[in-house]
Amino acid sequence: MFEKSLSLLLTATSISFLLPGTASSDFSPPLRRLGGLMNAGGESLMLHRRLEENANDPSSFLDTAVAKLDDFFFSEKCDRPDEDTSRIRDLSNWMASIDARTNLADLTLPGTHNSAAYDLSTQFNENDPQYNYIQEATFGVDLPNKLIAKFACRFALTQSLSISEQLRSGIRYFDLRVDYDEETSTFRTFHLLFGLPIQDILNQIQAFIKTHPSEIVIIEMRELLSPSITAEKKRELAQIIFDAFGSALFPVTSALPTIGEMQAAGTTVIVAVQDGEINASSDMIWPTSGKIRDTFANTVDVEEMNEYNQERLVEFNAESNQYLFTKLSWTLTPDTDYLKDSLLRGSIYSLAKDEANPALVDFAAKNDDVQLGNILIIDYVEQSPLFDVLGLSSTSDEPFVPDSPSNRLRVALPFFVAVTLGVVSTSLELF
Repeated sequence: MFEKSLSLLLTATSISFLLPGTASSDFSPPLRRLGGLMNAGGESLMLHRRLEENANDPSSFLDTAVAKLDDFFFSEKCDRPDEDTSRIRDLSNWMASIDARTNLADLTLPGTHNSAAYDLSTQFNENDPQYNYIQEATFGVDLPNKLIAKFACRFALTQSLSISEQLRSGIRYFDLRVDYDEETSTFRTFHLLFGLPIQDILNQIQAFIKTHPSEIVIIEMRELLSPSITAEKKRELAQIIFDAFGSALFPVTSALPTIGEMQAAGTTVIVAVQDGEINASSDMIWPTSGKIRDTFANTVDVEEMNEYNQERLVEFNAESNQYLFTKLSWTLTPDTDYLKDSLLRGSIYSLAKDEANPALVDFAAKNDDVQLGNILIIDYVEQSPLFDVLGLSSTSDEPFVPDSPSNRLRVALPFFVAVTLGVVSTSLELF
């Protein structure tokens, strides 16, 4: 897992952050916001001037510098990449154009990997086994989690579109990692770092299906790692699902229906949860085991991912396949070598935008006569040809409109920040 690779790098001499606007033009991802280092009035552009003015006052100079670094390193949120939505369209109603007699099994649904990892806090999910690797990497030095988290953000974020934006772009499958956060007493999404409460995610989907009755949505919830998740808390999670979707839930079956059957009945949502107790409590919540074939190449190499997924297609289309849903994961995972070589520029965003997503075109062309599984998931969907290869882009001429385009900021800060682990663990020495 990439978290273990990430932790190994934290044992190195220093952690360095190269901020946008420096001489390195290939730094990615661009940052939408950067904690307290910039405000809407362009405060960051005056930083050097204020530092120069304070240069004759050592205490003022240091206070200013420390405040700025503190705002960056200890902000509550990961800095989400800008979303460039120029290549996608509004596909809110693409399923309305599909023949109602089409069986759900005959469709390849566009999906996202770690769908809710577009809005992450700087709070680690300490229930995640991978978190232990990060703790081991500090050799007992009590470094603040949020300092480490600012580095981890680039390798935890997998999307930049919100759930509602993903739905409007055409996504119909959502991969949600869910766990119980004892600090807030809520079920939250996570990808190493905690994200939004699960209610916030499901409410976005609920609002969408109410106004788009033709659209069928598949939700898969996995993990549930916390040892504090009792039977009562599991009932609470099940109730959250029922409250969100109620009569729109499609019951567990041994065979998939036609989309017309689901649309006519108004049961257009399938929720699968990776937990036997929850599955046993209701026939409205699907199990993941035996129903969804999850696949994962677990590599940073495009060719290895390509070969792995080619083998999966053979498996999916074999007569022996017993899964109702077969899922192809077109994603790359950072390893130690990648992190070491791309410490300043690397990210899941870079891997998706520059390597994995462009390669999907040739893979799809090579397998033009084969179904690409029932579900095809990807990182940073707006940077991908996903809807093109599935033949969906041509179904709409409507432009895609982001939720809040005015909030998507590009930051330019012309300086380099280097934080040395040994210095941070003893005293903060700047400049």
